[in-house]
Amino acid sequence: SLAAILMFVAWNMGEWRKFADLKQFRMPYRLTMLSVFFLTIILDLTVAIQVGLLLAFITFIYRISSLSRYEAASNTDFPDLQTHQGKIAAFRIYGAIFFGAVKLLENIEKELPSQTLVLDMKNVIYIDVSGMDALLELESVCKSKGIKLVICGLAHQPYEMAVRGGLFERVPQDCIQADLQQGISTAVSQSS
Repeated sequence: SLAAILMFVAWNMGEWRKFADLKQFRMPYRLTMLSVFFLTIILDLTVAIQVGLLLAFITFIYRISSLSRYEAASNTDFPDLQTHQGKIAAFRIYGAIFFGAVKLLENIEKELPSQTLVLDMKNVIYIDVSGMDALLELESVCKSKGIKLVICGLAHQPYEMAVRGGLFERVPQDCIQADLQQGISTAVSQSS
């Protein structure tokens, strides 16, 4: 009778009814959960946890890098951009700038204006060392081409990273602004 109790408990540990709930989640989450479950049965719990952590890590990097994006500031919101088209370009950056999303800054590098580049980083939630290296590289490219770089709206963590990374030593203090409107105004006043 002890064997029957053990089998009953083991069967209920699977929580088979919960598998029906998996269809409400995204495919990467389902894949991670099912992989951990089947690896626990086939191999052992240690291997299953390691694979589960690896899959969760890959999924996290993919999701965060897909949320990172940039867009050009519109001429309708900022009429000064219209009058200085080709000379001043302003971009809003969203998400995290980390090793999975440094391509973002490389793409901005391909769209450089002739005089001033304004980056609105108000919506940047995180910058890692790779992201700071990419930002410093963008600053070097701008400097070599005679383009001023204006950075706006740094939140707490990106600001701290900019201090540690030496960005403020390379970008003049008047080119660090609180918001995009001030950044564009600075760019316009410097281009005249």
